[in-house]
Amino acid sequence: MIAVQPAARRACGACTACCDGWVVGTIRGHEMKPGQPCHFRGEGCCTIYETRPQEPCRSFVCGWLAPDSPFPESFRPDRLGVMVVRTRWRAKPAYILRSAGRDPDEALLAWMHDFAAKSGAPFFYEQKGERFGFGPPEFQQEMLARLESGERLW
Repeated sequence: MIAVQPAARRACGACTACCDGWVVGTIRGHEMKPGQPCHFRGEGCCTIYETRPQEPCRSFVCGWLAPDSPFPESFRPDRLGVMVVRTRWRAKPAYILRSAGRDPDEALLAWMHDFAAKSGAPFFYEQKGERFGFGPPEFQQEMLARLESGERLW
């Protein structure tokens, strides 16, 4: 397994995946969504960084950047092509693997399966437009019930 760098030393650097149109948000009246980057995303940086709004900008921290991140250096979203987004399931940590240019591949899913088995933290992911979840049996049962009732997994 890859050694994990202490996340407290991490910085976004040139990564702008959260601003590149992979997640949804409205920044100062400008909509950001898959396929439509943030209106304020400049060349490799945020043009309003010092005055960016609390929501969604300042409050969002990807799973790789989080101070307690369990993810290796190679998981930086602009390097991985996938953004790990922190979420919760039954008040416990969970993660969403969100495309930042590509779907999660088998190597990433194998790493996440191992991580989920050891940590108990379930995760969601999307491949070819279809959504999936992986986690303990009670998580699987809850996700199956959601699907059967027509709900989205996340």
